[in-house]
Amino acid sequence: MKNTLMRSALCLLLLLALMAGLVYGANGVAAPIVAENERLAAEAAAAAEKALLGDSVMLYDRADPAASTLTVTADTVQSVYRDESKQSYLLRLSTFEGYTKDVPIELTLVVDFEGKIVSLAVESSGETKELSEDFLPSFAGQDSTLAGVELVAGVTFSSSAIRNAVNDGFNALIENGLFAAAEKSDEQLLRELLAVVYPGLVNKAGVVQGEELAGAGSVTSGYKAANGSGFAWFVGGEKELLAVSTTLGGVKLYDAAGEDVTASADAALLDEIRSLSEANAEDFSAETEKNLAKMLEEGAALTAAEIPGLCSTVVGAYTVETAEGTLYAFAAHPYGYSNEPMELYYVLDESGAITAFRAKELILYSEYFSNYTLDEPSYKEGFLGLTAESFNGEQALIAGATMSTDAVDTATRDVFEAFGLLKG
Repeated sequence: MKNTLMRSALCLLLLLALMAGLVYGANGVAAPIVAENERLAAEAAAAAEKALLGDSVMLYDRADPAASTLTVTADTVQSVYRDESKQSYLLRLSTFEGYTKDVPIELTLVVDFEGKIVSLAVESSGETKELSEDFLPSFAGQDSTLAGVELVAGVTFSSSAIRNAVNDGFNALIENGLFAAAEKSDEQLLRELLAVVYPGLVNKAGVVQGEELAGAGSVTSGYKAANGSGFAWFVGGEKELLAVSTTLGGVKLYDAAGEDVTASADAALLDEIRSLSEANAEDFSAETEKNLAKMLEEGAALTAAEIPGLCSTVVGAYTVETAEGTLYAFAAHPYGYSNEPMELYYVLDESGAITAFRAKELILYSEYFSNYTLDEPSYKEGFLGLTAESFNGEQALIAGATMSTDAVDTATRDVFEAFGLLKG
């Protein structure tokens, strides 16, 4: 029995030694192959870089701005090269503005000496969704207005990040006098103005969230906000204008320079815009009042209020008379996950402090999305007593749910703004 055990142990040791030898031998054979493959890959990358840059001269290097001949302020611009033989500039761009935020989108942009894009390529990206096949090619031939570049539905953060990075690249060249900026049309200026004058129509990336509508009469086209906050209309004629008509009342008109020209507008035009908005509007006040009533004592009387000029995510505003005094109630529909509108409700006291906070859903698509941390009762309780002065955004944080966090933050700030305007 003892001899049998010794023979078994010896066989096991020999087997282990043989396996170790095979592994060592495999490593010995594989290591040079791996090293050679790495060398070839490095040479190929260097050759590709040489072919791309050719005899280009570096004008700017973000790693060594003191040695650069250009002054560039945008962090997205990493380097700029000038190629006389190709009559073009090559720019390396890097942006963290995509959906993932923690992995940059690396781009190579080539612009000719006339200020037209020759090519745009994504070198690396940590984005989880693919861009459409025609998005990058749509940049070819564009000037600094980027008028022909449309953002991609479903990947608005990625496509917006790329567009903004290219815009930064153009600005770096223009600001250093390498060519002049192309002139934007009034229509493009008005469309870019949307995010400024009507933030309730756009998501955090500044992309319009709404249904495109046909115009009538003086109005050429428009948008109906997906969150029910109102409408944006483009007015044609000798002078193109942007009209904003909101659920809380009032119409504002802006020219291509961003000036508010409502006071000088023709009354008939304002009536036309109001009529067009009313014809396309949906009335969800009954649902809003039903949800607000759950937050108030029995017998509280709600009276709808108008706040002309408020163009935010707030879609309902009320004064509330109770036995104890006057309160103020608001409904806000910010854009949450996948740009879906969320439904949030607030009640404030006379001093502007939140006395009640309610949400239909804080996490949209929760059946598919679970990588977040939320104690909902404690979260809601954390809003009680907050004012415009004490709210700093941290109270809106939902760990692992960035878009819901941003939505609650936006809505809360909008509600405090609405309260200030309502109180005067």
